[in-house]
Amino acid sequence: MFSLILCGSLLPWASCILLSPRDAITVAAIDQLGSLFSFSLDEKNFAALADVYTANAIIDGGGPNPLRGLPAIQAFYRQTFSNSSLVTEHTVTTVYAYNFTATTAKSKNYADAFYFGKPAQERGGFLFRNQSVVFRERFDNEYVKEKNGAWKISRQTGPKPIVGFCHIIRRIFVLTLFVIIVS
Repeated sequence: MFSLILCGSLLPWASCILLSPRDAITVAAIDQLGSLFSFSLDEKNFAALADVYTANAIIDGGGPNPLRGLPAIQAFYRQTFSNSSLVTEHTVTTVYAYNFTATTAKSKNYADAFYFGKPAQERGGFLFRNQSVVFRERFDNEYVKEKNGAWKISRQTGPKPIVGFCHIIRRIFVLTLFVIIVS
């Protein structure tokens, strides 16, 4: 029997968590779900969301009508991203998993969503040509381990936007490169 020690500090002894082998495997599975979610959206592979969410999953974004069930979740993301020239990059950046049992777990997550170069007439005029937007959001997830051993999200609360993190980036790289070349 072994245990895994996870340390989240520059001083390892200051902030360590001892995980059982089962919990360490759960943390790894939860991490993988965040990556699969990100790639599913960015590659517009909405069928892959079936490996992220349970068949009866709920996404409660705080509005009057939570998304209920995998088909509704897939339809939402398909409608949001598939008919779009929008280039996206989603990243689940911070995952704190807790409340482990043999078949359930929870996590608190931060995620960054990068949207690149969308014409103004799409997405309600929020983004403008040659601009990019970065959002940082907070999600709380509940997970279940299915009979086949796969971990999936059964309930997601969020996104909860992090106030003050939305940045519009206008060709910063090109401008920086131009300044370096001219200098």
